[in-house]
Amino acid sequence: MGFAEEVENALDTMVQSMSGGGEERSGQRTMARAVAETFATGGHLVIQAGTGTGKTLAYLLPAAMSGKRTVVATFTKALQDQMVETDLPMVRDYIRGATGKEFSFAEVKGWSNYLCRERLDEIQTARSQGQFDGMAEHAPNDQVDRILAWSSTTATGDKADLDFVPDRSAWSAVSVSSDECLGISHCPFAPSCFPSMARKQAADADVSVANHALYALDLRAGGHVLGAHDVVVLDEAHQVEESFTSAFGFELTGGRFRWLANLSRRVLGDDDDRVDRVLKLGDRLVGDMEEHGAARVHTGEAAHLTETLALAEGRIEALLAAVAGGTGDDDLANELARRRRRLLKAGRSLLDHVQSARRHLAGPSDLAWVGWIDFQDGHRPSLKFEPVAIGEELQEALWTKRSAVLASATIPTNVVERLGLAGSDPREEDVGSSFDYENQTLLYCARHLADPGLDRDTWMAEVHEELESLILAAGGRTLALFTSFAALRSAREYLRENLDFPVLDQWQMPEKRLLDEFTAKEEACLLATRRLWQGIDVPGPTLSLVVIDRLPFPSPNEHLVKAWSELADPMGWWEVELPIAAIRLAQGAGRLIRKADDSGVVAVLDPRLANGSYKPQFLSALPPMARTTDREEAERFLRRLRND
Repeated sequence: MGFAEEVENALDTMVQSMSGGGEERSGQRTMARAVAETFATGGHLVIQAGTGTGKTLAYLLPAAMSGKRTVVATFTKALQDQMVETDLPMVRDYIRGATGKEFSFAEVKGWSNYLCRERLDEIQTARSQGQFDGMAEHAPNDQVDRILAWSSTTATGDKADLDFVPDRSAWSAVSVSSDECLGISHCPFAPSCFPSMARKQAADADVSVANHALYALDLRAGGHVLGAHDVVVLDEAHQVEESFTSAFGFELTGGRFRWLANLSRRVLGDDDDRVDRVLKLGDRLVGDMEEHGAARVHTGEAAHLTETLALAEGRIEALLAAVAGGTGDDDLANELARRRRRLLKAGRSLLDHVQSARRHLAGPSDLAWVGWIDFQDGHRPSLKFEPVAIGEELQEALWTKRSAVLASATIPTNVVERLGLAGSDPREEDVGSSFDYENQTLLYCARHLADPGLDRDTWMAEVHEELESLILAAGGRTLALFTSFAALRSAREYLRENLDFPVLDQWQMPEKRLLDEFTAKEEACLLATRRLWQGIDVPGPTLSLVVIDRLPFPSPNEHLVKAWSELADPMGWWEVELPIAAIRLAQGAGRLIRKADDSGVVAVLDPRLANGSYKPQFLSALPPMARTTDREEAERFLRRLRND
């Protein structure tokens, strides 16, 4: 019996042994066979598996049975958590029972997702001596106190295990990035380092679960992050280009300069002018970015930024030269020596990014990179740079090194070319979906609403009323997906004032706890932005209505997408932006039906779905659902589900 047949038989046995008998899905079986053949023979597989195929099990089971070390990389942390908490334990238990063999797995995240023991020691030491820890000056003390208390009980140090969502500044005070870390050989807390333990566990596991950003970092680091592996599975593959491109880029913020100055002051003293000069440079950079505004940074139009970056390069070099003279002390217990090492590492990383930014802004327009200014949380400016194309880099660092499985419910038609896979002759499959969408679902488009592109205020007021009416008909049980933070906040205030149902939103608590609470409260409504448009799985009666406020076209501040569009001129909007919007809509709609007995309504509150010239492109990306523009019909459908 070949490996593919063994996997198919194992899948059948697993499905039959599941609680309730499981669901036999022909697409899942077809996909499992294709993945198994790829594991057995090598090469690459690009596979589209519609919502409900059960694609996670279809690639995890072959990975577990193959004996080949595998890394699974996803876009969303929700899918990571689902795999580690549900899918992989089920696979492990099956293999143990069927063969008596042990199978191991582990989850690993980026360095700054974990507590830093050395930073905790610094804060606690400063407090015990009645001193102020300058690195935590902008952090809410109550949140830092809660994190410190939690640090004595947590086994993982993972931010996701907190029972609240910490402010960015609070978490930054107790964690470090990989660029700021002392390194295992120079840290006295190395034996109990949370991120180091997570990576070691992942490197020793048969299957490691990471996210796209961390896998991209591993490629950049030559495999030193996740360890040697034979196969990679890239789930949510429609996001690979965007997420890898972001991970290959870098950003400059005033906070990075302040962080460096604060740490330098603790090494060089309060009176060193070189520290103040770096601090002032950070303030100047912030001022330049605020003056420029949230927009693309074009060569020749950023004179002030260019001048500031030139000054920054010289001042950081001078600062690091002063610090480098004191690095002869190798005593790991010496706090000053540890600070020097961390300062040098963080400073050299910042210097490298300043120099790269200067290169990208100098001379003729650099078509290989795109730079822009973004405002984090609406007020903290950030200068970002990302490469426009990553196909060649992936070809060299990934496709020629190991087998890869790229899986998604929605595979872009041009993904092979854009990711540099064309020369590797990948196998391409589409296993469809086993769900009866025409009878299980109804697609409702609110054709009567104002056009959000022409009269946004009127449209938003009408959306609130539409949402209220649909949620009442559904009896809660709603996931409402928004294309902007402002639209979510506005709807949240309206709904909490006008509905008796629990109205949750994505900022209330960590994502894992949020989804658990939403699932547990059948009448709850959950409001979210793009973060929850994909990768979450809420089967059953908890969810019978998915509302999408407007067609998810790329926004003007998605500068990388705009750069792709410009390169495809004059058809960029049709060939780049419209397909991206259609895939996003399909991903959002895909949150509704997760099991064969699920039913519900997908409501799109954007009349352009019914009236726009691009209607066929959106509808072709969606499952074959019954359709209506009559709200009363949608409400009758929802009331019938509620009363069944």
